[in-house]
Amino acid sequence: MNSIQSKWKNRLIKCVLSALLISPMVTAVPISEVHAAGTTYYVATNGSDSNNGTSLSTPFLTIQKAALAAQAGDTVNIRGGTYRETVTPANSGTTGNKITYQNYSGETVIVSGNDVVSGWTVDAGNIYKAPMNWTLGSGNQVFVNGVMMDEARWPNQTGTLLQPTRASMQSGSDLTHIVDTNLPGTTGFWNGATLWTTSGSGWIAMTSTITAFDATTKKLTFGALKSTGASYVPASGNKYYLSGIKGALDVEKEWWYDSANAMLYLWAPGGGSPSSQTVEAKKRTTAFDLSGKGFVDIKGIQTIASTIQMDGSTNDCLLQGLVSTYISHNKLNTTANEQTNLGIILDGTNNVIRDSELAYSSGSLVTVKGTSNHVINSYIHDGGYVPDWEGLVNLKGLNSLISHNTVSDSGRVTIYFYAGMSANDIQYNNVYNAGWLTNDLGMLYGPNTDGGNTEIHHNWVHDAKSASLGMGIYLDNYTNNFIIHHNVTWNNAGLQLNIPSEYNLVYNNTSWTNAGTVQAWGNIFTTDMYGDRIFNNIVKGYDAETTAYTTIGSNLTTTPGFVNEAARDYQLLSTSAARDAGIIIPCITDGYVGSAPDIGAYEYGGTNWTAGHNFAAPPSPTYATPSTPTMNRVSNAGFELGNLSGWVATDAGNAVAYNENHWGLAANAGHSRSQLYGVKFSGGVDGVEQTISGLQPNTSYVAGGWLRTPGGETAALGVKNYGGSDVSTPSNSATWTFVKVTFTTGAANTSATIYFKKTSGSGEAYADDAGLIPDSTVYQSMYAFDGFEGGLGNWVVVPGKGTPTTSTTVKHSGSNSYIVNEDMDAIQQNFSSSYNKVVTMWFYDNASVTNMQVAGFVDDNVTIRGIEVNTPTSTTKYAVRLGGTHSATTVTRTTGWHEFKWDYTSGTKVDMYIDGVLVSSPTGLTNFKRISIGDLWSGNTNTSYFDDISIQ
Repeated sequence: MNSIQSKWKNRLIKCVLSALLISPMVTAVPISEVHAAGTTYYVATNGSDSNNGTSLSTPFLTIQKAALAAQAGDTVNIRGGTYRETVTPANSGTTGNKITYQNYSGETVIVSGNDVVSGWTVDAGNIYKAPMNWTLGSGNQVFVNGVMMDEARWPNQTGTLLQPTRASMQSGSDLTHIVDTNLPGTTGFWNGATLWTTSGSGWIAMTSTITAFDATTKKLTFGALKSTGASYVPASGNKYYLSGIKGALDVEKEWWYDSANAMLYLWAPGGGSPSSQTVEAKKRTTAFDLSGKGFVDIKGIQTIASTIQMDGSTNDCLLQGLVSTYISHNKLNTTANEQTNLGIILDGTNNVIRDSELAYSSGSLVTVKGTSNHVINSYIHDGGYVPDWEGLVNLKGLNSLISHNTVSDSGRVTIYFYAGMSANDIQYNNVYNAGWLTNDLGMLYGPNTDGGNTEIHHNWVHDAKSASLGMGIYLDNYTNNFIIHHNVTWNNAGLQLNIPSEYNLVYNNTSWTNAGTVQAWGNIFTTDMYGDRIFNNIVKGYDAETTAYTTIGSNLTTTPGFVNEAARDYQLLSTSAARDAGIIIPCITDGYVGSAPDIGAYEYGGTNWTAGHNFAAPPSPTYATPSTPTMNRVSNAGFELGNLSGWVATDAGNAVAYNENHWGLAANAGHSRSQLYGVKFSGGVDGVEQTISGLQPNTSYVAGGWLRTPGGETAALGVKNYGGSDVSTPSNSATWTFVKVTFTTGAANTSATIYFKKTSGSGEAYADDAGLIPDSTVYQSMYAFDGFEGGLGNWVVVPGKGTPTTSTTVKHSGSNSYIVNEDMDAIQQNFSSSYNKVVTMWFYDNASVTNMQVAGFVDDNVTIRGIEVNTPTSTTKYAVRLGGTHSATTVTRTTGWHEFKWDYTSGTKVDMYIDGVLVSSPTGLTNFKRISIGDLWSGNTNTSYFDDISIQ
């Protein structure tokens, strides 16, 4: 399978420079490196480890022999064949002198975790047996001619790996019992069998051991499952199967292992003696172990029934052009968490897997830990047939790049976000067919996680297979600091932001087919969606929580006008209402075409980006730190790195990252407010602080965070060193309390220091979930964007100018607009400060009306600067009002939505635009402190609309 791809246009230089101010890390990922010349070793299946290995005629027999000899700069060429070994290099390469292990001249090289099983004799009928003097216990696997066989089971397998044949529980099933009148066998027949079940709500699969079977009542008894809460209790209709006893071996392609007598039993495909076929059983779990090694490349090699291991000290290794199948297997999922940390392990620093196919695992296919480890241009599929919470790709590290991959077909999740991950870049992936075996999931999913401004962008996310609650992108409760933009989702339930949810940014996504909504749910801190912003998206709507607790604007919820929705072409038609209808979001909408950014994931006339892997033309993506100004600027904001990284301990110096998982606790029961960690202060005055660079001068920001002082002490959140006086907000509450401070940077200041501090008492205090974002409430009761989704509460009626209302009939985006339909009907916002900013608003005109006076004003209420329809001046052209003078412009009135814009950023004048056309640039007023819209005049009454007022 080979998906097409193309590179997203580069961000503008200003965004890259902004990223460099935040972090110096911008990592390019090369497709290949140039190595210094060294010794070339050869390995072949007809070689000998007593050879010198330095020529094709004197090859080593094993790769391990070459791995003991290879030094920095050496190359190991491996001839075609199967090598049954674990390769552990003795040495590391160096920069520019890597050690390379590769297939020779395109030959097929397989490193196998299997050994051959032979010596078959008849047991009974088509069942044969052979001695097998090794076992991996629950990790045993058997293959015939390279195809995995089924452990003896009931019901017999007639399905597939991810759609297996299963039985259904009946009434009377409970935490330790299953009732099923279809169960075969005599009393005790199933004793010792392994139970696999997605019981209860079907969130995960769990296993247990059958301890009793009553053939009369058809009741199985089993030990406790790993989770026993109400959502996991077995019930009628739940799916299960049984495996692992000899009595269940009754059809071809099944096996059973007698551990007491070290004997393997098999009914081979087609029946008869297995001697005529290649029968293998898994003996080793690892093909290559790169733990503690650096600068090692593995290229063009296939692995089967084994994985590749790295540890925290592995660095600068490349895995390229691999085909790895049946990477990990364990049939159990008990309290021992057998499905954790499976798949190829990328750990350490600067390691890459790319241009590879990874397939088949009971759990994950690749787990990414460490720092700056990347997964690029790979086809990753068919895992999680014993589905726990993990995904096909697990993200546990920092600064990881997951780019241009096809990730498909999972029992549960495709890409999973772990607590402790941070600042990952997940881009241009084609993600589909998640949830074959489970419910209530996201195809990209993370609970209880601080994303550290992880970006999820330019992905196709589609076709959830779960029976219920199959979301596209799902940030579960206590998940903060994600930037989600330019994704296209279809055939799933859309986007879920469960509460609490802080500083999650959702921009320019297209989520239309099926539900296509933005939803939220929470059971504690149920109003906490602080810092969440949802703009420029094509969605079908929002639920009540999202509408009430997030900042929403400039989204399209009506028919968007796609090129071909049925063919999944979600580019915009030229007539689409999404064209030029968005707002400018720096480093998100850069490079837009037209008078304003489009709403949705595709810009009309822009790049027709695609997603997924492309082995024919491998891409060369780069990792870059995110830099949009609206993101949370605090590093390690929730202390989820498990330390004070990014912070400095102050005063008593006793501050520590305190570990207590808040998941499942009552709102005020824990010493962490969310996720796994908070910070604990003790011993008098004690604190932490962090200096944040890359801020804009003369700009208002809000710093926020949570405090808890259970012993009655006082703690505070504050900001200093920003060009003004130290500002702070104290709290002495025993319950978790959100506090914030607002500050404005000085004229030349581009940094500020945020701090938490215990200011009194000898006991303990706790803090968590810090944030610093631009002040969206700097415009008093009016946010920087108002689409009237919450009514007119952010505005005041111009005295004597009617009883203004909103409308759901005609709107530019969202569900509401402000309707002007009275003789004199106007609203305004007067500010306490003056601003050199850009104000845009959208106006709906009925051009057939020839008696209308309606205007928008952005000025100081003394020196008037208005854009208007003023039919006494012109019935066919829009007009401007400068002071007391009305003048027609060159822009012709047409029915529909029009953008009015005032740009005060020059500091010397205001540039006034209608639909991107500059209509006036008057001097005499250099900033504004009021916005007013509506009909201020008696007579000439008709209906018009305003929507989506933006201050930038």
